[in-house]
Amino acid sequence: MTLMIYRHKPARLTLLALIFALGACGTTPPSNFYTLEPVTERGTGPVSTEARSAVHIGVGPIQLAEYLNRNQMVTRTQRVRVNLSETHRWAEPLQVSFARILAENLSILVNTDKVSLHPSRNWPDIDYQVLVNVWQFDASKQGNVTLVANWSIRTNKGSNLLFMKKSVFSADVGPAASYDEIAVALSKTVEMLSYEIAGVIGKQGL
Repeated sequence: MTLMIYRHKPARLTLLALIFALGACGTTPPSNFYTLEPVTERGTGPVSTEARSAVHIGVGPIQLAEYLNRNQMVTRTQRVRVNLSETHRWAEPLQVSFARILAENLSILVNTDKVSLHPSRNWPDIDYQVLVNVWQFDASKQGNVTLVANWSIRTNKGSNLLFMKKSVFSADVGPAASYDEIAVALSKTVEMLSYEIAGVIGKQGL
């Protein structure tokens, strides 16, 4: 009998350890998922008209700094230190979301339905190609949201450089901002970039 008791004791300890482990898993906070949002008002852009434009815009490739190529939302706790949130994440890869929202914004601001994302089988038909390198896209501990991007517009199926610029956009959300507010503010900086790009395209006499 004594031998049988000692044989079962490790099994009971293993069972208790498993119960505690399962209990600990149950306390993990749920993840929250966010998306960028586009411009909401069609017809408010710098080159919009009542009639749809026939211009065909190609968006991409969009390149992100490597520290942004992840699902976690990034905040900047110090000048050279960032925080990756495990419970606040992008609902889709940020590179995909950024390109999609930029394309949707340009469609609204230029008032055209002909917008293609790179790569696309319609690429040979584009009039303007928009390329963007995103160097910074995050919120600081002080409550400042910043987008730093180097962007260019090319014509003739992307072979001729029309315009190139480095742009810095920021929005103040306050040091106690929620991740919802940060996502909205980041969307606002993409909107600012979209207006700038649309303005350059509009100067081409569309």
